This record gives sequence, C-alpha cells and structure tokens, in this order.
Amino acid sequence: MSMKQIRIRPALRRHCLVLLTALLASCAILPPPVSQRAATEDSAESAAHGGDHARAATQYESLAASRTGTAQVDMQLSAAREWLAANRPQDAARIIAALNQPMAAPQSLERSMIEAESLLLQNRAADAWQRINAIPDSTGATAGSRYYPLRMRIALAADRPVDGIRAEMTGEHYALNPTERTQLRTQLLQLLRAARDRGIKLDPQASTDNTVRGWLELGAIASEQHGASIAGGSEAAAWRAKYPNHPAAEILPQAVPAPLVATMTSNSKVALLLPLTGPAAGQAATIRDGFQAAYDQLPAASRPELKAYDTSALPPAEAIATARAAGSTFIVGPLLRDDVAAVASAGSQPIPVLALNYLSADRAAPSGLYQFALSPENEARLIARRMIADGHHRGIALVPKGEWGARVVDAFTRELTADGGNLLAQAEYDPAETDYGYEIQSILRVSDSAERQQRLQSALGTKLNFEPRHRADIEFIFVITERANNARLLVPQLKYFYAGDIPTYALSNAYEPDSLDANRDIDGLMYPDMPWMIADDNGTDSNRAAIGQAWEGKAAWRSRLFAFGYDACQLMVSMSAHRDLAQVQVSGLTGELHLDPKGHVLRDLIWVQARDGEPRRLPPSSAATTE
Repeated sequence: MSMKQIRIRPALRRHCLVLLTALLASCAILPPPVSQRAATEDSAESAAHGGDHARAATQYESLAASRTGTAQVDMQLSAAREWLAANRPQDAARIIAALNQPMAAPQSLERSMIEAESLLLQNRAADAWQRINAIPDSTGATAGSRYYPLRMRIALAADRPVDGIRAEMTGEHYALNPTERTQLRTQLLQLLRAARDRGIKLDPQASTDNTVRGWLELGAIASEQHGASIAGGSEAAAWRAKYPNHPAAEILPQAVPAPLVATMTSNSKVALLLPLTGPAAGQAATIRDGFQAAYDQLPAASRPELKAYDTSALPPAEAIATARAAGSTFIVGPLLRDDVAAVASAGSQPIPVLALNYLSADRAAPSGLYQFALSPENEARLIARRMIADGHHRGIALVPKGEWGARVVDAFTRELTADGGNLLAQAEYDPAETDYGYEIQSILRVSDSAERQQRLQSALGTKLNFEPRHRADIEFIFVITERANNARLLVPQLKYFYAGDIPTYALSNAYEPDSLDANRDIDGLMYPDMPWMIADDNGTDSNRAAIGQAWEGKAAWRSRLFAFGYDACQLMVSMSAHRDLAQVQVSGLTGELHLDPKGHVLRDLIWVQARDGEPRRLPPSSAATTE
C-alpha cells in the first residue's frame, strides 16, 4: 500500500507536521556553536580584542539573556557594537530594534550612535545623517571621541562635506594624543577624496571659514596615487602658500605626493633586461613599452642612456656582466623567475639590480638584488587579511588545477590560518572548461538539501515546494582565476547554484577593462587592484589620458604589465636618488610602492567591488593593504 493510500489519523498528522518542520529546519547545514562553553564577559572581551567580533557579539547576546535592567541593556549594546565591527549591520539593527526598556542617558546616546552607524553600513547615508543629526551636540560631546568621528563619516557619505569637516575639527578636541589627531585628519582626507571621486563638488566657496576652505581645496586636488609622479606638479606648494598654518599641512605629503627627483644625468646608463624573443616576448614587449613611457617623461638633462638586452639570446648573468662593462649604473630585470634565480646564484651585485620577479620564498637575495613583481600570492595574502577584517572567518575556495593555483591557495591558506580563519574546503576546476556546475555543487553541498527533500517527500507521500540551499557554514568564497574569462564563467554559475548571498573575493586578474558587458558577469566580486585599472582618481586619469593618446594602437597600454613597466622606471629613478632605500616612496600606477628590509617592493592596493561592469571603491577596513 502506498503512502498516498493511507488515511493519516489526526495525531499522526500532527506528528508528521512536527517531523516536517524539523527536517525543513535542517535543510541547511548549520555551523557549529560559536562557543561550547558558557559565555562570560571576559570571554566576550577576549573575542572582541582578538578580532572575532561575530563570536563576541553572540556571547554578549547570550549574556544579555541572563541579565535584567540596565545590565541587560549594556550587554545588548555591546553585542550591537560587535555586530557592527563584524560588518553585520542588520544584526546590530535587530538588537537596537528590540531595546524597549528604560535606559540611562549614556545608554540612549549609545543606542542612537549604533543605529546611525548601522544605517551608514547599510548604505543608507541620508537616513544615517538624519539620525545622527537628531543628537544634540551638547549630548554627543559626552562621547566626543566616538561621536564626532562617526558624524564626520556619515556627513561625508551623505554628501555634506562642510558638515563632515566641522565634525572633524570639533573631534580633534577629544583626541587623546597627537597620533589620534593625525589619524583623524588622515581619515578626513580619505573621506573627502572618496566624496570627490563619487562626483561631489568640493567648493571652497561653500564656507567662509578658512580652515574649512583649506580642507575643501585640498580634497579637490588630493590624489591617492598620482601615477605621473615623474612629471610631478606644484599643487602642494601652491596650497601650502595659500594655507600656511592649516592643520592638514602635516599630512600634505599624503594628499599631494612630491614628484620624483631624478639624480641621474645624460652620462648615466641604465640596462633593461627582458626576454624580447621567445615565448614571453609579448609580455616583455608590453613591460618595455611601459618603461619607455615613463622614461620619456624624464627631463632631457637627467635622462640616462637606455639599452635593452634580450635575455632569451644572452643569459642574464652574462647580460649583467656586459652591461656593467659598458658602464651601466643601474640594471632593471630580468623578468623570468628562473633568470632571477640565476642572477641570485651569481652572488652580490656591485650595482643595483631591480629584478622583475620574486625568488622562491625560501631563498634569500644577495646584496644589491631587489625584487619587484605583480605577485598573485601576495594578493592572496591581502585577500585573507581583508576577509578577516570584514568578519568572514570560514569559507571555501575554487582553485584552478596546476602548480600556479596550488601556490596561490597555499599562500592564502597560510595567511588565513595565521589570522584565525579556516578554509573549510577547496575544489579544483579545469580552466580550459566552461561548465563548473559539478565542482560548485559539490563544494556547496547543494545536493545534500535536495536529498533531504527527496527523503521527506517519500516519507510524507506528497510533493513539497522546495528551493535547494548551500551549506550554511560558509562565510566567504575565494575565486582564484588566472584569466578574467574564468571569473566571468564562475561567478554567474555560483549565483545560479544559490551562492549569490555569500561574500565572494578574487584576485585582480578577474577584471580586465576590455568589455563593460562581459564585466557585468562578475558584479558583486571584491578584489584588490592597482590605481591604473580604476578610473576615479584625478592624477591617474590624466596620466592615463596622456599615455593613451601617445600609445593608442602601439601597445597594450591599458594593461597591468604596461603599468608594471612604467613603475619599474619610477622605482629606478627613486632608488637612484636615495642612499637609504627605506626612504623610497613611489606613488605608482601599480600602487603606493616602498621597499621592505629584504629588498622586496611592496604595494598598497585599492579595494574595489565590481558594480554594473566597473570597479567601484570599497570603504577601507582594518585590513592592511600592503603586499
């Protein structure tokens, strides 16, 4: 007899409904409890100090459930603050909405500030401004060290730059020390720049206050990455002359970096070592053209003689010896990793050699050898740190088969684990294929919920309305791709298999500026990238326009490799000008560049999210952006 032929008695029907409810609730795999032991204030504080804000929030909520009166409110407010720190404003808003008992004045102020910040993080800047503006300044001043910085952030997000500047100016009175004051000024500069990049006009005529006017004018000319730093400009000097005693003078180098000063002369000689023939010739030619574009901007009086050596025809060590014999005072290259290793094997270099690749991680460079590369492993480490800062500790990775993918995911996993995260699983895919449905469904465990549905339908003898679900313990997805085309295939398929709600991160090569329509396929993807690829910075935009006009049709000038070559020239100029290489600072096309004590060139990148086919800047997090 089939289930459909059985007449279910009322009691049994109720039992089945209970069973149905329990099974439906289990259709997603639930994450393990945040803590297996009873929550205490010490454990919650420890989790908060350790950066595990979601765990701290959950423990504070647990503590609130066992308290009453003002003690309960304190725990609820602490939980809401931790949810904000975990970048989960909806959870903070949920707690605030449930606060209906009488509160002391400081608690009421804290509730209002949390509510305003929650609205800000939900991209409701206008509502956030309305909420924070409802707090009287006399009341907000009692929490000035937090109230005024928050008011500044909200005002700038709500396109009210004058109000934001005034909030910062008042907030300086509550800074505990000069370091905090400098940090507040730096944050204001970043917010003004971001407002300008969104198209907000920073008009000095909007205020009669000279300090406010100075901030507005500085925000209008400030550039995070100038790119054309070889050519330079006089904006900083003009601003300083106009506002000689302005508080922003101490951060002026951040706003308008000084141009590079070339100490070389026309009698100097530079050797450029690249594989100009052979399998890597196309990449080498683009790097050479980028180097040439920067070289051509050097004043004629300080432009050294430049000679290129083909390392496919002449072994790198021999090319370096030839260049030295010809009187070269600086060598840029080689490019290929094996060639860099060969140069390292030759020992110390009597003249600086800026290699365009990295040695293996376990190998130290000899003196005189410096390393500059667009390293996917370093990007992977940045991504791991950003995930943790965003409050995402557990997740999965999609990895291309082969040695390259293995290196990238290994670097990512090591950094993630060191920061307290956990890679739950990884799935390898074939980059040559186009259908990744099997790999995605397997790692998301979508089939698990479908199997539970089938068992339940068989038990009840009826068809259920059902939508498959992914496993519920995933807080992030890391999509590792060698080419943009793979990202354009993977991201839509992740969304198709119900993973569109999971924060998804990628390497910068997921984006190429070749097709706006094709790039809409990666909308929602977050990644770190170089200024050259982001069209919202005045200095970089103007430099891109000039280079595009000069090189259009002659080279792959819009590529990352072109920017890499350009910055190799900028580094050569800066390194030649400084005896102490710790002083080398280049506002480059590939990022803000500086050297670490081991001679590696590090890059500060910009975090963006693909929206409507274009990269849009993300707000800064506490994650370091340095490779």
